Order: sequence, then structure tokens, then C-alpha cells
Amino acid sequence: MRSRHTIAFGDFVTLQRGFDLPKSQRRPGAYPVVASTSVVDWHDEFKVKPPGVATGRSGALGEVLFIDKPFWPLNTVLWVRDFKGNLPKYVYYLLKTLDLGRYNSGAGVPTLNRNHLKTLSLQVHSLPVQRKIAAILSAYDDLIENNRRRIKILEEMAQALYREWFVEFRFPGHEAVRMVDSPLGMIPEGWEVRSTVEIVRRLPHGATYRRVDV
Repeated sequence: MRSRHTIAFGDFVTLQRGFDLPKSQRRPGAYPVVASTSVVDWHDEFKVKPPGVATGRSGALGEVLFIDKPFWPLNTVLWVRDFKGNLPKYVYYLLKTLDLGRYNSGAGVPTLNRNHLKTLSLQVHSLPVQRKIAAILSAYDDLIENNRRRIKILEEMAQALYREWFVEFRFPGHEAVRMVDSPLGMIPEGWEVRSTVEIVRRLPHGATYRRVDV
């Protein structure tokens, strides 16, 4: 059996337009409200059970989202109503490769018309291969997300350290340093108030430092 075959988009999945939910009608809850590019709010009701795949219909096009909890897709979104036997996570990854923003049919506001996608030819893998592809790509996504979280933690630690040392002046050994007056207020003795142009030399346009100078 072939691992991949060609089918029309309309035979791969069925897309449906999202639902109206004005901000004035949203109530605090546990269910994500999904817009064209991200989760924009939370609500106490949902319209679609997970797993869900959605993409922008109006405004911002091209972003594809995977939602693993009950959610409310807004009317600026197209969501997958029927996966037609395909693995939802595989559908998510395949749609991400299509650059859906290319299919903009709006004269003013960018718009993705689902009817224009129905005859689009797709190369779709068999279900066993879909599972393998989704597992591999999901593992990479998890790794990327973990790295992002670590980077965020490191950035927060660096910011906290900067505040501690250079705003609160609680650097190592600060207890033994006398505070003196300055144009900006009290600063540790031995520190100076200087402008950027006094301590930074701007290189001429196109010039770079040599390694031995750094």
C-alpha cells in the first residue's frame, strides 16, 4: 500500500466558519476563545470539542492553531469540523505547510474563502505514517516550547538581578559601601553618572571590530 496519495482538500477535511461572541457577552471561564492567530480570551461556554485545528478566516491569514481543550472559535476563524478519518495533529502540521495566506480572496480585508480551497490538491500520507509524522513533529514542538520556557526564566532572572544590583543597589558587598548624592539621587560611592555618548564609541558605518579588539 502506498504511504501517500493525492486527494482534494475538500476530501481531506471540512472547514467551518466560527461563531460570533462579542466581548460584552464573554464571561470568565475555562474555555479558550480562539481568534485568527491565537487565544484572545476565555469564556464559560465552548462550541467545539477537542482536538481542534483552526486557522484565520478574516484579518490575519496563514496561522494554524492546534487546540487540545474545548474551545470557542470566533467568526474570524475557520475550524476543522470533520477530519474525515485523518489524525488531527497531522492535519495541523499539513495545513501549516500550505501557506494559507496565499489564498487571500479579500479586496480590502484579507479573507480566506474555504470554498476556494476545496479543489486544492494535497499529498496525504496513510494513517500509520500520519501517526509517525505527528509524533516526531510533536516531540520537536515540545522541545522548542521547553526551550522557550527556559529562555523566559533566564530572562526574568537576569532582569531581577539587574534590578537588585543596579536599581536597588543590593549588589554583593553593598553593606560596606557608602551611599553618596548624585544628579540622579543616591548612588554607591565610587559610581558615576555618565551619558551614553561618554562611555560608548560608535563605529563608522560599515566598520566592525577585529577579534583582537573585543
